[in-house]
Amino acid sequence: MTVRRSTDGPEILPAAAARRLLLAGCALDRAPARATKARVIALVRELGFVQVDSINSVERAHHLILHARLDGYQPAQLTHHTETSRHAFEHWTHDASVIRSDWLPWWTHRFERSRARLTQSAWMRERLGRNWKKTIAEVRRALESRGPLATREFPRPARVGKSEDASKGEAGGKGWWDWSPHKAALEFLWRSGEVAIHSRRGFEKVYDIADRVHGPLPEQPAREELIAWACRAAIERLGAATPREIAHFVWAVTPAEANAWCAKAAKQGEIAQVALERPLDGTGRAPRPGFARLDWKRAASAIEIDDDTPRLLAPFDPLIRERARLAELFGFGYRFEAFVPAAKRVHGYYTMPVLVGERLVARVDLASDRDAGTLRVDRAWLEDRTATGHPAKRTMRATRLACERLANQLGAKLDFRAAES
Repeated sequence: MTVRRSTDGPEILPAAAARRLLLAGCALDRAPARATKARVIALVRELGFVQVDSINSVERAHHLILHARLDGYQPAQLTHHTETSRHAFEHWTHDASVIRSDWLPWWTHRFERSRARLTQSAWMRERLGRNWKKTIAEVRRALESRGPLATREFPRPARVGKSEDASKGEAGGKGWWDWSPHKAALEFLWRSGEVAIHSRRGFEKVYDIADRVHGPLPEQPAREELIAWACRAAIERLGAATPREIAHFVWAVTPAEANAWCAKAAKQGEIAQVALERPLDGTGRAPRPGFARLDWKRAASAIEIDDDTPRLLAPFDPLIRERARLAELFGFGYRFEAFVPAAKRVHGYYTMPVLVGERLVARVDLASDRDAGTLRVDRAWLEDRTATGHPAKRTMRATRLACERLANQLGAKLDFRAAES
């Protein structure tokens, strides 16, 4: 691998190296293994977390992330770890996520910050109601005395707020903004760490006192320890990134904190300061200042992406979630259009990119037809073959194979109606 040095600056980290480091950090550098409970939790630990999303057009996002990397994966295998072994818990990173449980000590900072923020939040206070302290105390006492409870098991007064899209809601099709005071109290207690998600009924959260779910909260680490952990965890999985991307990996520290820690760590020889090449976004812009794992040259050279299993990636897959990075490293412009008005969508409500090796070669517009027991693929868009290196016929075949693989994973028949768009 040829490495150039920018004028009077750090070494340029080639986009090809960054792409391979990221694929490896996202556990997409190998053939899918056969799913077992042990492999499921090992994968969650490797990734750090998997994002949860309520949209169920194809399948829930956290399950799609695991489907892409494991053959024969069943949602019950992850549920075992969130509800029985407690090797994973649900809370927030950049978004709602299933997180490896040994990371819980770091979340004590988030709990403290969330309590302070939500206590002052006019939005939250409006939903909690005038007697908000009393409502929170009532909910806490109910959980203590009655055990795990879902929102529906609390009285619901006249509707609060205005629901605009029931697709994002929980039981009964209520949107997240359509919270009753008791629902708001449950979320307040959950986000501040007093309450944990005990289980789910379908997609509906069931809450319980946190001590009864994962034991007493551990002692809060020092802020300096949190910053070092968050930056190391991000660099380990991203391979190379800007301070902003490092901070936004788990959203536990600020970009300024990440930048300061990385600059110090680079001086001390713990990580490398680099210039991140970005040739594929079509802008011709100069490399970005960034940081990488210290052994990035050796690691990138050792990574062999020799598995060509075509796979569909969820819109919230760790490889896909940072859209600007995706454009720079893969030349793939992606927008999630579920919340775009139908008339303004370019590709579709829920499109999934197709990964083959280290290239994103296509995207498909698809949905699960559960009544018919099918995975219906309505349209497919192939990427420029000069960028992907795949002839159109080969790419279309890979796209169909990726759809067949997911249909098999979901226990559905494939209804492939797509022609190349």
